[in-house]
Amino acid sequence: MNNSGAINNGTQDFPSECPYLPSSPVLQWIKNVVYLLILLLALFGNASIMWIVYKQRRMHTATNYLIVNMAVGDLFMAICSMIPTTISMFRGIHSWVNDGLFGQISCKLLLLSQGSSMACSIITLTALAFERYFAVVFPMWNAVIATKTRWTVALVWIASFAYTSPIIYAGKVRLYKGVPFCIEEWAPAFDPKRAPAIYTIVSFVLLYALPLLVIAVLYSIIIAKVWARHIPGNATPANVRLLNKSKKNVLKMLMTVVLAFALCWFLMYLNLFLQDFSDIFSPCGIPVGMQTTGFLFGHANSAINCCIYFIFSQDFRRGFKDLATPFFRKRSTLLLENTRGATMDTTRDSQKSSLKPQSFKLTHNTKV
Repeated sequence: MNNSGAINNGTQDFPSECPYLPSSPVLQWIKNVVYLLILLLALFGNASIMWIVYKQRRMHTATNYLIVNMAVGDLFMAICSMIPTTISMFRGIHSWVNDGLFGQISCKLLLLSQGSSMACSIITLTALAFERYFAVVFPMWNAVIATKTRWTVALVWIASFAYTSPIIYAGKVRLYKGVPFCIEEWAPAFDPKRAPAIYTIVSFVLLYALPLLVIAVLYSIIIAKVWARHIPGNATPANVRLLNKSKKNVLKMLMTVVLAFALCWFLMYLNLFLQDFSDIFSPCGIPVGMQTTGFLFGHANSAINCCIYFIFSQDFRRGFKDLATPFFRKRSTLLLENTRGATMDTTRDSQKSSLKPQSFKLTHNTKV
């Protein structure tokens, strides 16, 4: 996947007729603050998901293990890609650290983390769809498949790194007017025009269009099966409502995660296709605002997923409450102690103040 930051970083020589429109300082700060909030939410939210599943034994299920795998991918992207990006955004300089060995390795790691995290998300979502499909349509098979979750997670990461392995070659640090920048450059081993275009097509088909089509088909079958299934025996209306609510919440959560992925990464792919296959924005390239929006939405997916889990899953909400309760309990205890101390001081002050007017009155009466 092409490095969307290359154009913003000024690594391309645009024709002189392209006007330079400096961004407003207010808009720049708004973008920086929004991206910082996305980073903090991605770090804290995904770490919370991992901790909740680890601590709650009742949540040790195949579905939750795959959800944790997505959280690991999002956290990997937040640490290796989003933190350096945040630092460069607040510095106001998108140049790379240097063009030495450390600069080259860190540049490749940045691009590798972004690509592998996106690949991990969509492959895990596909695995979740198959897991739910077997759980509903072939429940006997699902018992066998659930025991192979570790192998599924391993295959997800192998496939993710295999997809992003070309970035290890293409990620390079190049000097532009003496300033180092981290870019994708496919030359000299590959054609500098055709190689990124082919890589974009392969990425779009294998990691966006085809998985989303498979997921849509599987969830359509699941929905048809779930809504048509009846509870065996003499089920009470309350049991029926409870079971239907549980089924719907799980499906809504997983389908919302898929929809969020599709929407968040759509604009990024649109930018890549316009960049590689269209001259609509020639000769100046894609507008910076469009690039920035695609960049923010793509990275925001790492923070949105954990929010979806907390919104739709009562187990994750309960786990987050258990995780946060000790911190709020300590704070409330501290506030209570401070309040008691303040109350005692106020009582002493009030007693002293009540004595002072009384002595004044006695003195005054004595004089009279």
